[in-house]
Amino acid sequence: MAAENRSASERELPPFDPGLDHFARLGQARTMDLDGDALERAYLERSREVHPDRFAAADAGTRRLAMEHSAALNAAYAALSKRISRAEYLVKLGGVDLDSSDPNTGAPHPDQAFLIDMIERREQLAELAGDEDGLDELREQVEDEGKRVLAAAEAALAEQDTRAAAAHLVHHRYLRRFLAEIDAQLD
Repeated sequence: MAAENRSASERELPPFDPGLDHFARLGQARTMDLDGDALERAYLERSREVHPDRFAAADAGTRRLAMEHSAALNAAYAALSKRISRAEYLVKLGGVDLDSSDPNTGAPHPDQAFLIDMIERREQLAELAGDEDGLDELREQVEDEGKRVLAAAEAALAEQDTRAAAAHLVHHRYLRRFLAEIDAQLD
C-alpha cells in the first residue's frame, strides 16, 4: 500500500552504490579521451533524475539517498571534466594515491635534478620581482613545460604505466604551484 502512495519520481530513485567509480557513475569509458559534451550531457541527465528537489516531499531516507546520488555525481563530474583531474583520478584508480607519501602506493618523489631546477626557478622568480615582461616570459615557459608534462602523463596512462603517469603528475603539481607563485608576483 505504501508503495502505491509513492510518487513516480520516488520509485525511480535507484539504490546508491558507493563502489562505483566516477566513470561508471557517469556512464563513461575509463579513458583520458572523453567527449566533453557527452560527459556534460550524461551529468545533467543523471543529475535531473536524482536531484534532491525531486524528492523534497519524500521520507528522510529517500531524501538522504537523493543527496548521496547528487553529491557523488557532482564529485564525478568535477573529477572528469578537466584533463588534469581526470588523469589524477585514473592514476588513483591504477593504485597510486598522489596525496599519499606511502612508499608503495603513494606519489613518487621527484628526482633530484628536477628539485634543483625548481630551486633555481624560485631564485629566478625572486630576481624578476617587478619585471612584468620577465615574469610573463617565465610564466609562458612554465606553462609550456606543464603542457608537455601532462601530455607525457597521458601517454603513460595510454600505455597502462600508472607509476610513470604518477611521476609526471607530481612534476605537474610542482609546476602548477610555481605558476601560482608567478601569478602572485604579477598581481
